[in-house]
Amino acid sequence: MKAPSRISLLFFIGIFVAGSTALGYYYYFVYEPPLKAAAQFMDDMEKADIQALKADVIVSSDIEEGKLREPTERELKNLFTDRFQRGRILDQRRHEGKSRNIYYLVYREPDGRVFALIATEFNGHFRIVVPETPMSQRHRYLWEYTWTN
Repeated sequence: MKAPSRISLLFFIGIFVAGSTALGYYYYFVYEPPLKAAAQFMDDMEKADIQALKADVIVSSDIEEGKLREPTERELKNLFTDRFQRGRILDQRRHEGKSRNIYYLVYREPDGRVFALIATEFNGHFRIVVPETPMSQRHRYLWEYTWTN
């Protein structure tokens, strides 16, 4: 009777180790890159570094159609028209668009309002998508978002 209990304990430990490894890979390769892009974007906004921000941002006229382009100098300077206060990422929602995956990072501003900070992969690395026409009256880099739990 001792052998079956040892086998079941080893089986449970093996399942636990395999599951933990799979979750670690999922976080590292799927969940972390958009969050890392958002953190880099917020760091560069705090430093007001336009050259670094150029590598962090992509502009979209229609996010669903995947119409993305490099930002102009004027668009980058417009990001600094308002004082930047670092917000907080609360959640991440993945959306499969027509041409690419879009990651909605649920972003809470310091005053408590909730918007979306959108990240997508462009030319091999993740970038924050800025709308061509501002969605938020206060910050040009945020998108409207309705949060439902």
